[in-house]
Amino acid sequence: MVDKNKILYEMQAEICYALSHPVRLEILDILSTAEKTSSELLEILQIPKANLSQHLTVLKDSGILKTRKEGQFQYVSLAIPKIKDACTLVRTILADRIDGEEKRMSELKKNLTQQTKAPALKTTKKKATKRNNG
Repeated sequence: MVDKNKILYEMQAEICYALSHPVRLEILDILSTAEKTSSELLEILQIPKANLSQHLTVLKDSGILKTRKEGQFQYVSLAIPKIKDACTLVRTILADRIDGEEKRMSELKKNLTQQTKAPALKTTKKKATKRNNG
């Protein structure tokens, strides 16, 4: 059983690795609506051809993408359409994380504002006391 789990973890890691680059995520986002040719992807992404080729190889090797040749053109599409669901899930997690960060930053800002106002009040009170006593 342990050996089977190791194999599954390795397969999962391979998919996670394929998803671990912003350009590859962008490729998946583009292909989530329709298949594209490599030339179309190059035009959209504005990256060197060799770079696109490397990213497509990683995605194909992980089983996420598939290609088909029609005449001169190589068409690229999602081999696993459910990968869109995985990307959506990650984005919802990211949105939750951003919400949490915003709340924490808001609390920090509130504390910082209170701290900067407090010394100003003390200084004003000291000056008023000196004027009244002086």
